[in-house]
Amino acid sequence: MSYCFDPALPVDAEVRRIAGDEIATIAALLREAPEGRQRSLHGARKRLKRLRGLIKLVREGDEDFHTRENRRFRDMARSLSAARDADALVETLDRFTTGPGARATADLAVIRTYLENRRDRIVREHAEREAVPAALASLAEAQAALEALALPRTRQEGARLLARGARAMVAKARRALKMARKGGGAEDFHELRKALKYHWMHLNLLGHMWPGRTPAHRRRADRLAEKLGELNDICAMYHMLDQEEAEIAAPEAVRTFRKLLAAREKTLRKACLSQAAALLEGEGKKLRSKIEREMRKAA
Repeated sequence: MSYCFDPALPVDAEVRRIAGDEIATIAALLREAPEGRQRSLHGARKRLKRLRGLIKLVREGDEDFHTRENRRFRDMARSLSAARDADALVETLDRFTTGPGARATADLAVIRTYLENRRDRIVREHAEREAVPAALASLAEAQAALEALALPRTRQEGARLLARGARAMVAKARRALKMARKGGGAEDFHELRKALKYHWMHLNLLGHMWPGRTPAHRRRADRLAEKLGELNDICAMYHMLDQEEAEIAAPEAVRTFRKLLAAREKTLRKACLSQAAALLEGEGKKLRSKIEREMRKAA
């Protein structure tokens, strides 16, 4: 089944269906690791983010449920993240050695060797295998909580709930954009990234019920979130270099890499601010009436 509300069905039933599908997929990824351990863990974490996007959309229906389950899914993702985070640093460096404008220098090769060895050590040492049984037990608890969730069942109440949740995330993204323009700190862009990623999820969850928004618009939102994700990866790389530069034992290489990171960061920040402003322009207008109209048509 799809990660999208069916306007013909009650909102509470659709929340349980979508969340149930995500929970079942996460459990299968954790139990069976069909794409290998690291890929499956990464896939599970992405699905946990989708679950968080869903419950944020219906947050006003049950604030206590949202607070509890959002924390559950966040903590579960963190418990599975160490090896993936280490692998993401290797991928961040690789962006500078492949594609247009690549810099396949000996300096970067030295740092890549360090990052690969670091990742392999973390994979060996981190107790993610111990985290999986705990995550599976927590997923079962989440499924039980879903079954007890009570949300509005009428068309009007359902439309209001979805519209308010979606508009709240748009408002959060606009506030984050304002702060990123004003402050420009790494945390400001991180908050913008999170808000826009959830906004992209809400675009997908509401589908054609979102007025005037097409699949192309959703793809633009996704690409923007990816750019912001790259900015977040650069921030993580800076943090690693600050903490472990002495262990890399190649000061000239690190200096060269920092210059490349700074140049890419500057380009990304400018592009992200411009694209975010364009994406959020007029977003969320007449949302409740369009959702309700689509529900009536589908009934």
